[in-house]
Amino acid sequence: MSTEFSESILRWYETNGRKKLPWKVKDPYKIWISEIMLQQTQVATVIPYYNKFVDTYPDLQSLSQASLDDLMLLWSGLGYYRRIKNIYLAAQIISKKYDNKFPKDYEAILSLPGIGRTTASAISTFSGYSHRAILDGNVKRILRRYFNISYENNSKTEKILWEKSIFVTPLKKTSQFIQAMMDLGSLVCTRSKPNCSMCPLGELNCLYTEDVQKISKSKKNVKKINMYLLTVINSLDEVYLEKIESGMLWENLYSGPFFYSAMKMNSWLKKKRISAAKIKNKFEISHRVTNKDIKITNYVYFLKNNKNVSLSTENWYNLAKINVGIPKYFDKAIKVYRSEYEKNYVQKVEKRG
Repeated sequence: MSTEFSESILRWYETNGRKKLPWKVKDPYKIWISEIMLQQTQVATVIPYYNKFVDTYPDLQSLSQASLDDLMLLWSGLGYYRRIKNIYLAAQIISKKYDNKFPKDYEAILSLPGIGRTTASAISTFSGYSHRAILDGNVKRILRRYFNISYENNSKTEKILWEKSIFVTPLKKTSQFIQAMMDLGSLVCTRSKPNCSMCPLGELNCLYTEDVQKISKSKKNVKKINMYLLTVINSLDEVYLEKIESGMLWENLYSGPFFYSAMKMNSWLKKKRISAAKIKNKFEISHRVTNKDIKITNYVYFLKNNKNVSLSTENWYNLAKINVGIPKYFDKAIKVYRSEYEKNYVQKVEKRG
């Protein structure tokens, strides 16, 4: 344990740390939900989702009775949807194996779906069950910069980072320290343009320089993908949605049919007996998912009725209030359609007047 390092971090936290976050409670259930939500998502984005989630499902018993579709709807817009599927699966396990009581044993926590070493350590420590180091993205960045550790992502570097994290983590005030490290990484030692003059580690011979990071950090390859989306709307202001298959990106959410080739899209339209003459609009949407840039061409089809097309009656949803989880790209598509529709409607009314 590095006393000088940890004491500097804790002093900074006393003055600058975020101590009033809604999940700062000794409830392992609420800590678990917050830790899963905070994986790859910023605090400001998480807070409203977290509050709504725990208001809807205040405990494990209520969560264990929820359907996956209900949870996907609640999570809709937060992204990384595998997280909510893992919450659903973990809740079922906790209900059956632990009688709706969140396990206290570290290994039991670690065995739950969607929980790795860092998340298990954070839940256990914040709940007061143990005193463990963590290694999330913020902590990694601080340690890499302070100790001048390689930016390569491999098992050797990961092992070194864990050793350093354990070395600097104190046995007392552990929960405050790991929260302080996350806050410092989020507020001061940021990914780009870190505010080194405000960092408590500046006086302890931090080895970070911009040149070191530029040389060491490897660039991620961004894959460019073309996608074709169909937004099919009928005269009742309903939209046609299909549940996205398991194993696909956005699995278990609902969306208008989408394809990765125009040929497959046209084949689907022919099979469903939807004529190209029914196209009402066409526009493009840009969407980013992790290391993928997706260019979406959205075709809006308007059907006067559903009689002559081969579309299941169960797949139509009220456009004004879609009561299933949808991906962010489809939410964008609906908003663009509504904006265009309302603009055209106003223009028609003005012409009549």
